[in-house]
Formats: sequence, C-alpha cells, structure tokens
Amino acid sequence: MIKKTVLIFTKIPTPGLVKTRLSKTTLLSEIEVSLLAEEMLKDTIIIASHSEASSIEIGYFPKDNFQKLQKIVESVQEANDLNVPITYYIQKGSSFDERFGSVVQASIECGNDLVVVIGADLPYMPPALINSAFNHLISEDSTKNIVIGPAGEGGIYLVGISRNFDPNWFREYNLFTSGIEIIRYSKLCKQEGLEFHMLTPLIDIDIEDDLVSLIGFIEGLKIAEKNENFHYPYYTARYLESLGIFIREIEGKTRNRRIGK
Repeated sequence: MIKKTVLIFTKIPTPGLVKTRLSKTTLLSEIEVSLLAEEMLKDTIIIASHSEASSIEIGYFPKDNFQKLQKIVESVQEANDLNVPITYYIQKGSSFDERFGSVVQASIECGNDLVVVIGADLPYMPPALINSAFNHLISEDSTKNIVIGPAGEGGIYLVGISRNFDPNWFREYNLFTSGIEIIRYSKLCKQEGLEFHMLTPLIDIDIEDDLVSLIGFIEGLKIAEKNENFHYPYYTARYLESLGIFIREIEGKTRNRRIGK
C-alpha cells in the first residue's frame, strides 16, 4: 500500500511572527493577522483531512510555543471529528530551504512514499488539488515526478514529491531563497531529469490584494450552488466576518480595491 501524506509547512500563529506583510499592507493589527493565520491553519487541516492522504504532518517553527499549536490542532480534530493521524516535526536549519528540507526528510524517514507539502495560507484550496498531485506522482515513473502548485509572483503553494526525492536539493538548489521559485524548480528538474507537473494557479494570502481576493471568493462561495473547485473556509470566513472588514472601492480608479473596516 502506498503511504500518502500531506505535510503542512507553517509557523506557529504568533503576533509579529506570521503574515507580517499582511499587517504592514492592511489596517489589521499584528494580533488580528495572527488570529487570521490561526483560522487559516484550521481550514488547512480540514482540507488535508478531506484528501486521499493517509496521514497529516505539520512541520512547524519555532520550537517554543508548541503547546499552542497542539491546542489549535486538537480543537479542530474535536470539533470536526477528524480521525486522520497527525505527526509534528520541528523545522531545523538556519535558512528557509534548510528548514523545508528538514521536515521533508523527516517525513520520508517516517516511511511515507508520496509527500504533498502545502502552506497554511490557502484556506479555500479544494482537497481535489491535493489528490491531483498524488495522481501525478503515481502516474508513469513516480520516482522521477515532481508536482508544483504555482502561486502569485512566481511563487508556489504546493510541492509534491516521492520518497526518492533528495531533500538536500532544497538547500543545494536554493529552491526558495535564490530567485523565482517556479524557475528554480524548473532548473532542478532539467538538471536532475525530473518530470515537471503544474497544477491550477491559486493565490495565497500574503498582502492586502490577496485578502481582497479571499473576501471576494468567500462571498461567492456563500451562494454558489456547486463548489467543486473550492473549499469553503468556514473558520477563516467566520473570523473575517467578526472583524467587520469589507472591500472598499477607490473612486475613480479601475480595480483599485482596499480593505475597509
């Protein structure tokens, strides 16, 4: 049996540590942004649990405040009756690439055959996209496949690999810290002879424009009859509603929208 896992790569939601660009580009405080990150993490756990993965793993940082992370996860498990086993790995290393590679290495050493890594800032991502990544990995020669979910500005929101992927490549190729991520991964695939698969582009939540898009998505999902292409982010939507924020049009300018409160 092929062991499939979803590995959530995240920081523990803490004011001043998470989503700092969002607090700098919106009228939300660091505390409000931290609480938003917490709700997005909850939705991400639900998304992962609704996929074909046999387990969920969380690669977290920093080491301190782990009990807070556990409480967040346990609250989601209890409220939604989730039975998928969850394992935790501390991110190790001095750079983003090293930390990313360390949790992927831990996941592979745990015996997983296929690993799909996602962040915790895409609360509307459908589980079907994760399943699509798994399907690409098991098609043809899975030992030579890599799956990427492209995000805005050349970034990525998902990485799918098999256990034969060398976690040291994240550091050796500087896949996250030396330029446009998609281009870095393309270079890796060319040099290592890997098959490159791309999923549907999605917008992760980093800056004000992203939050504007998220609020629009949520309003549409509330009345949409069929939501196969998106997950309704219950926790995130409820928190945004509690903040009383809305999309504010800038008069006289096309598509120049901001967050109002």
